[in-house]
Order: sequence, then C-alpha cells, then structure tokens
Amino acid sequence: MTRTLVVTGTGTEIGKTYISAAIARQLRARGETVEATKPVSSGCEADDQGRLWSPDGRELLAACGYDPDDWAAHQRLCLERFAEPMSPHMAADRAGRILSLKMLTGYCESLEGETDGCVLAEGVGGVMVPLTDSTTFLDWMRDLQWPALLVAGTYLGTLSHTLTALRCLKDAGVPLAGLVLNRSAEEPVPAEETRRTLSFFHPDVPVAVVPRAAEGETAPELPDLVEAFGIGRGE
Repeated sequence: MTRTLVVTGTGTEIGKTYISAAIARQLRARGETVEATKPVSSGCEADDQGRLWSPDGRELLAACGYDPDDWAAHQRLCLERFAEPMSPHMAADRAGRILSLKMLTGYCESLEGETDGCVLAEGVGGVMVPLTDSTTFLDWMRDLQWPALLVAGTYLGTLSHTLTALRCLKDAGVPLAGLVLNRSAEEPVPAEETRRTLSFFHPDVPVAVVPRAAEGETAPELPDLVEAFGIGRGE
C-alpha cells in the first residue's frame, strides 16, 4: 500500500480533480485520514477581500472533510495560487513571482511528515506543463518520487497522448501507481478497447475505467480506486 500519490494527467480538463476527490472520499470511507493538496493552481478566483481561491482546491478540501470555505486550510493545502488561467510559470510571471521546484518538493514532503494518513498531490494540466522557465511538472514528480496516477480520456487521439505520457513518466524514473481512463463525452472507440490497447504496451500498469459525471446528473458509482491502485496505509 502507498500513503502518498501524485495525480497527473495527459492534459488539462481531463478529470484530475474528479479522480483525486473520489480517492480522498473512498479513503475516508475506509476510516483513513487524508490530505489532498493542489500545490500550484492557476485560474484562481478572487473574492471581495481579494483572496485567491482555487476551485479545484475547494473541491479537494470538501473531499477531505474540510469546510471548502476554510481559508486557513485553503492556504495550507493550495500553496501557490495565481489568477491567470495559464501554465504556472506564465501565471507566476504575470504576478511578479517565481516558482521554485525545490520549494514545492519540500512542501509536499513536509505534508507527508505532518500526517499519519495519506497525502494526495494534484498536478496542473499535463505531465510536461512548465513549472519554471527551465523545469516541468515531470521534474517535480521525478524529484518527489511519489507514485503517480495518470488520468487520461477516451477521446480520439488518447492512445498517442497516453502512451507519450507513460513513456515520459517511466523514462524519468517516476514510480507508476496506475492509469485511470476517465471516459470522455465523445468516445469513438469503446473504452475497453482503448484499455486493452494501452495494456499491450504497458502490461505492468494497472488500469481502471471510470464513468464520467455528466452535468446535471447524479454522480455515477465509481470503481474502488483505493483497492485498484493499492492506495492507503493498509492493515
């Protein structure tokens, strides 16, 4: 069992927060404590006091049992927040700030040391999104060495995107917890065929297929992601 996990994706709007929040809820249902962090957030929303809130961060807070309007918890678990909806290094530059790979790695390691439970860290965009002018989130995952769960869709083109991301993660020496196929609204090829093809190339990577939550509909029942990927402290 692993008590730390990075949730990354093949791109933006792929369902990283959806999956991260689901895992947090499943862990809590098993009696586990969990902290879910979004270390860097762009596209944050300002309130009437000028405070920047990460919408993804609020969802993660709620999944961990916090009040999503708890500003102190938000600051602690959503460390770097930027207003501009763009890659972190661009958003930081617009805000007159500089992100540090070493600082973000140390921040996640400190969260791990502060809890007896599980720690989930959600990335931004895809695997290779720039973090600074010379580093990407792949460098952060390589330095952190937490198992990574890759979230992909089932849209046309996902095979190339997913295989590219898996190759990047493996070549960088990032431990792989598994792959989630979050079913896309438009799915030209059945999800099971996509899963089977990806497994031909990476038979050692566990795969779970997850139904997408359609807007305005009751959230679908999800598979047991905790069990599928060996997340949690175990017995």
